[in-house]
Amino acid sequence: MRSGVIGSLLFALSLVVNQPGLAAITAGIADTKGKTATTTSTNQAVNPATAACDWTPVMILPVTTPRLFKGSDGKWNLVYELLLLNYNSKESKILSLDITDSKNALVKGYNPTNMGRFMTNLNGPKTPGVLPAGGSAVVWVNLEFPSKEIAPKVLNHKLSTQAEFGGKVRNFDNNSYQVKVEEKGAVVVGPPLKGGRWFVSGGYAGNEGHRRALFPLTNRLVNAQRYAIDWLLMTEDDHVLKGDEKLSTSFVGYGKPILAVANGTVCGVVDHFKDQVPGLATGDDRVLSPGGNTIVVDIGNGNYAFYAHLKPGSIKVKEGQKVSKGEQIAELGNAGNSTAPHLHFHVMDGPSILGSRGVPYAFESFEIKGEATDLNKVEKALETNAKAPVSKSKFDGKHSEELPREGVLVVFPE
Repeated sequence: MRSGVIGSLLFALSLVVNQPGLAAITAGIADTKGKTATTTSTNQAVNPATAACDWTPVMILPVTTPRLFKGSDGKWNLVYELLLLNYNSKESKILSLDITDSKNALVKGYNPTNMGRFMTNLNGPKTPGVLPAGGSAVVWVNLEFPSKEIAPKVLNHKLSTQAEFGGKVRNFDNNSYQVKVEEKGAVVVGPPLKGGRWFVSGGYAGNEGHRRALFPLTNRLVNAQRYAIDWLLMTEDDHVLKGDEKLSTSFVGYGKPILAVANGTVCGVVDHFKDQVPGLATGDDRVLSPGGNTIVVDIGNGNYAFYAHLKPGSIKVKEGQKVSKGEQIAELGNAGNSTAPHLHFHVMDGPSILGSRGVPYAFESFEIKGEATDLNKVEKALETNAKAPVSKSKFDGKHSEELPREGVLVVFPE
């Protein structure tokens, strides 16, 4: 799903945080700027009945549990999010956030210098690593490992912060959170398309779009699109359209067959939206039905395949129908929140297209033939009917049971 030619659907996030409890403790305290911070130590191995209060003004709240999968660059990945909540009437500064394995070896560290690239402050653009009173932030965690064997099965998170609290500026290094990596791996599926070259946009390794499409739905934070890909067909001479860029039919991928990625049962079909004018997407359906014409297929074991932006009138299946892997179920279109004809595809743990949790998947087999990693230049090429900046990739060649990384060009079996 798209909100620019390359960007993916991403609603603005805004969480209203009420924190009256600590206000009674911290409100009205005189300004302590310039004072030396006092360190609050962790109350470990002490009697909880007699220990001092173990305050953690900034809380780490879980969003999801990660699952290990292999990307097309050969690396194994864990992709998830953390929600930080400053339950304090004063701002809090994040001094560090360290992720370690079960042996306390550092896996990844965040600090004020790099925090801005990996954290979204839900109260708006602020100083990186600084949460206002009652403020929240999402930390986008992408961990990469050279092999499956060394990927941790348990991840520990230690958060160190500084805040004015109880009349003093204090350092808090006592907040920790542990998450266990799910034992399930990627869901292996067949191709949703034939041939290629198909350009991969909005992949798991991106820093916008699908990767950051974390929404408040059904009273929880979910990202159904965490591993979603937008697929655009590119010609052998590196173009995505031939002719008038305001016509969907000018795009070389328009009308191409969409395939069932696995045996399953169709549990949802939408087929009443018109194609958008490329580059000029309008209408309430962009928000209320961002997928436009869609299909959801129950592929078993709690997994659901989602196909979006399908060509009007092209859907060949109905609810309750059984489908077989490789069967054509629709054609590629430009309906919904779409500014250029493409297929949006992802796998999730429920039938709700945005209210479910995205799960990692991998394609049985595909070939990489080039890459176009400068997405700004690719977007310009789409807007001007120009040649896209494609070059050879060091990952060119055949791949199996991997999820393509953003920017590569994929060829599926015919």
